[in-house]
Amino acid sequence: MNPPVPSTSGAATRERLLRAAIGIVAGDGMAAATTAAIAAEAGVAEGTLYRHFESKDDLLIAAYRQMKNEVFIMAAAGVDTSMSPPERLKQTWKAIYLAYRADRDAFAFGQRFAESALAQREGGEAARAIGKIVVDLRRAGIASGDFKNLPVDLLGNLFLAPVSYLLKSEIKGRKWTDAELDAAASAVLAGWRK
Repeated sequence: MNPPVPSTSGAATRERLLRAAIGIVAGDGMAAATTAAIAAEAGVAEGTLYRHFESKDDLLIAAYRQMKNEVFIMAAAGVDTSMSPPERLKQTWKAIYLAYRADRDAFAFGQRFAESALAQREGGEAARAIGKIVVDLRRAGIASGDFKNLPVDLLGNLFLAPVSYLLKSEIKGRKWTDAELDAAASAVLAGWRK
């Protein structure tokens, strides 16, 4: 458990450490995220890292959870839950895509973290939060007769795989238009529809 951070400046330092870790991992990989590199990037002494996190691994896990919260939970929170399940699914998908597009470091960090040994140690907390979004959409869509009654993990992958593909293409220089993103969201919906 992380020690409480009592002051606003402490919270700002913690945030700088998290963002520094995300940026380093996104740009140079997990091995490059040493405590010295993270502290230097955050503009603090290396020992300061240990006032906020028990270890570098705890810092990276906290960064992953925060990033997933910011991208998935916050993006989904902006979608009107009174919309029909199909429209809500498309809007949620697009909101998550656009959140990642706006923070490509978050996307690259998430990809690299998921492939690391730390992903198992993270314990699935971030995945459970994301899974709730998929479960809620699935439940609403099944109740309305719009969605197939498929396993949540399959629907989650039908939802997320296009996000990853499109973002990787953008990182390589491809720019997707709004019309293409709308078509991608419709394709995701087609995978869920009855």
